[in-house]
Amino acid sequence: MEQRVNLKFLVKLGKTFTEAYAMLKEEYGNECLSRTQVFERFKRFKEGPDTTEDDSRPGRPSMSKTDENIRTVCQNSIPNKRNQELAKEKKPG
Repeated sequence: MEQRVNLKFLVKLGKTFTEAYAMLKEEYGNECLSRTQVFERFKRFKEGPDTTEDDSRPGRPSMSKTDENIRTVCQNSIPNKRNQELAKEKKPG
C-alpha cells in the first residue's frame, strides 16, 4: 500500500514511468513491486483518479457467516435440542 501511495505522488509530480520505477526500486529494493505492477498502477494514476486500495478479486467471498448459513447448518446437523433452539433464535421476525 505504501508503495502505491508513493507511486501516486510521483505521478502527480510529473515523473516518467522509468524515473518513478527507479525511485521505488532504489527505496524498496527487493521488496519493490514488480515492474509490471508498477506500470499498471502508473498507467491508472496517469489516466485519472484511482484508488490506492487493493483490486477486488474473483473467488469466494471473504466471509460466509450469515444468519441464513447458521440456520442452515443448525438445521442440517445432527438434531439436538440446543441446535433447534439456536435455529429458532436466528429466525427473522
